Amino acid sequence: MMLQVQLFLDEEDSFQDHSSAEHILRYLLHHKIMGATMFRGHMGFGARRHLNAPRRIAASDANPVMIVFIDDEEKVLQVLPHLREVLGDGLIVSQKVERL
Repeated sequence: MMLQVQLFLDEEDSFQDHSSAEHILRYLLHHKIMGATMFRGHMGFGARRHLNAPRRIAASDANPVMIVFIDDEEKVLQVLPHLREVLGDGLIVSQKVERL
């Protein structure tokens, strides 16, 4: 069985003085995860209930970001503890998928 994981964060989130999104992608690459893609949202809100709308004039909001990756369940479960640490209050969604 395989797992698909979606990570939700803000573009400007940081981990150890680096971009969280870049750190996550490099971490997944280093751990030979099958594949990952980062998507930037135009607008969104999260647990803080603040609408991020970066296209407004003089807005200081960060774009919402979603990183999606997929691999065998065993490999995903190995990387999830570190990703939880990186995300802090970000959201992680996982679902089982079948390889056809």
